[in-house]
Order: sequence, then structure tokens, then C-alpha cells
Amino acid sequence: MNYKPSLDEIVSRTPDLPSLPAAAIQVMREAESATSSAHSVALAISRDQALSARVLRLSNSAYYGLSRKVGSLQEAVVVLGMRCVRNLCLVASTFPWMNRPLKGYALGPRELWTLSFGTGLAAQFVAKASRRVAPDTALTAGLLHAIGKVALSIRLEDKVTVMAEFARRAHLTFDQAERKILGFDHCQVGGRLGDLWNLPQEIVSAIRYHHSPREAEIAPELVDCVHIAHWLMERLDLARGIDVGLYSFDPEALGRIGLGLDDLAKIEEDVRNGFQAYAEIFAELSKAA
Repeated sequence: MNYKPSLDEIVSRTPDLPSLPAAAIQVMREAESATSSAHSVALAISRDQALSARVLRLSNSAYYGLSRKVGSLQEAVVVLGMRCVRNLCLVASTFPWMNRPLKGYALGPRELWTLSFGTGLAAQFVAKASRRVAPDTALTAGLLHAIGKVALSIRLEDKVTVMAEFARRAHLTFDQAERKILGFDHCQVGGRLGDLWNLPQEIVSAIRYHHSPREAEIAPELVDCVHIAHWLMERLDLARGIDVGLYSFDPEALGRIGLGLDDLAKIEEDVRNGFQAYAEIFAELSKAA
């Protein structure tokens, strides 16, 4: 691998990179605003017709079991809650491109989605158990943690396998192998994408440092939640891809957010049950994608 594209080349000159609709980013920010309302959040969603249709479809899915049909975005916000609709908006925005295969990382159709959504769900349960991080923020950070893989897979599809083989031969973690060969890793690529999307810095920090949580200066406890969540995905045999088993786990991350190994059994059960409970939403997303 003599050619080494720069990080900027990866994120700015690669065609077909994923993007979040401007409306979705606005919804994320509006939902966190002290002056937000059901009307203002619904207005932000309505700026993207496709996103609006997906959110309404998800709001009426059997998963929520509402007694009446939700007919408007504002009603969806009122009935389901602002944070729930914000998360639905993010899920609806990311599903179309996370559902595709990612050949560079040996991920088949829907496997990136399984990894990403599962990590988000696990991060949410870890945050709830710790009581130190907002669970909805943890879900968002976990859902987006692997976006750097999409960019690297598109640009370096035939080279990621080489990095995995190098990591195993040299007894390195996969992110260490990426840095050794490329000069940067998928976490840094994802962080740069997050900056370009103008995501909140706490989310960007979780994307950038989820494999090296001790380096995080912004929102370190959120980063720990995502780090633990990613490890849980491998522990529960829900992770897929060429890099499975090639990352290190920092056991001190648990202590930093007030948890111990004895807390993991309950969290693991919650993740398995929670993932299954979302099957209806996955079905609706597949229809709407």
C-alpha cells in the first residue's frame, strides 16, 4: 500500500458518502433547545418530505401500539414525545445507507445497520444504568459511531482486508493498523464527517474516541458508554465484519461511569430484548427506504 490518501481526501473527495439531511440535524438541535416545542420540532422535520413520510410511518408502526392513527408530525411529537421523535428522525435518516452492504469491511446487507443500531441501543442501556449520561444522546452517539467505516470502505474497499491481515500478523488492534498504514483510523474519519455535518461536539467526540476512550476530553462519560456498547455487541455475538475481535476493551471504562461487571448481565438482557422489540420498526423502515 504505497498510496496513502489524506483524511481530507477521504471525507471531501469521495463520491457517494453518506449524509444526514439538514432537516435531521436541525431536529436534533431543536429537540435539545430550551425553547423548543412540538410545533418547532415538527416544522424542522417537515422541511424534508421523504423524512417526514418515514417518521409518520414509523410513528404509526405496531411497535408503539397507539390507539389511533397519527395524522401529523406535530401530533407524533405530542403523542410519542420530543426525544422519541428525534430518535425516530435519526433512525429514518441513517437507515437507507446503513442498510447497504459495506464490502470493504465484509459487511453484508443490513449488517452495518445491525452493528450501528445495536451499539446505539446498548449505549442507551449503559447510560440508563450509569445515570450519568442522557440515554437519548447515547443512542445517537452509538448509532453514528461507525460512520467512518462507510467512507473508508468506499475509498479503500480493496485495502481494508490487507489492514485486517496486517493487524493480526503484527498483533495490533484494527484501529492501530489503520493508523500505521494510513496515518489515521476510521474513528478519526468519522469524527471529521461529524464536524462536516455540524453535529454536536459530544456526539463527534464519541465517534472519534469510541475505541480510545481515555483520550476523550469532551463528554468522556458518553464516550465510555459507546466504548462499552461496542464491546457488548461483540460479547453478544451481534457484531459482524472483517474487524470483529480486533479491538481492545478498556475495563476501567465501566468504573468511570459507576458500573461493574455485575451490571452487565442486566444490560445484556435489555439489549437482546430491546433489539427484538424493534423488529416491527425495522420492517417499516425496509418498506420506506
